[in-house]
Amino acid sequence: MKIRRILVFLFLLVGSIIQAQDDPLKELTNPLYALPDNMPLQTKLLWAENGLLRKTNLFQMDRPRELKLRTKMLQIHQKLALGTLGLMFAQGYLGFQLQGATTNYEELSDRHGALGKVALVSYLTSAILSYTAPPALHYNRKIDSIRIHRWLSIIHFAGMIALPSLGKIVSNPGNYNLTYNEALTVHRSVAITTISSMALSALIIFLPF
Repeated sequence: MKIRRILVFLFLLVGSIIQAQDDPLKELTNPLYALPDNMPLQTKLLWAENGLLRKTNLFQMDRPRELKLRTKMLQIHQKLALGTLGLMFAQGYLGFQLQGATTNYEELSDRHGALGKVALVSYLTSAILSYTAPPALHYNRKIDSIRIHRWLSIIHFAGMIALPSLGKIVSNPGNYNLTYNEALTVHRSVAITTISSMALSALIIFLPF
């Protein structure tokens, strides 16, 4: 009789443990498993319950694994972003040298253009990693350094997309009814704004707020 009671007790105990492990309500109430509120728009489109990436078979993973993937993607994003910023400073230096160049103008122009292409590829790769990363554990509703970082990204993203076209306009300003100085002024202003917003975006991420 005692053995039967013990077996019944063990059966109920094991059953309750299995139910607790497989109970979906536990995952919904555990913040580590629940999707966060106030996700950015692109994150909602990709990673919400019915997001685009949720509908593929490539990302059938639980939230802890998603958070690990997010960490790796953002680490690579940061390294590429800093490398892109360095390329942009080097390209800007060559751009200023081009203004007074004479015999070596073509050489400097080729270097300037080559750096621009490498910087654009590096920047777009970094941006893709950031914008497509899985959602964070939570998002603050208040204005913080992360949110300002995202706002600044809109500015330097627009600048990076515009700079190649502006560079072509500088090379042939007459085709656009502009003088060389007018085209150069616009190009230079956008470049300075882009680099400044990128540098500020990189700096502000380390501020404690």
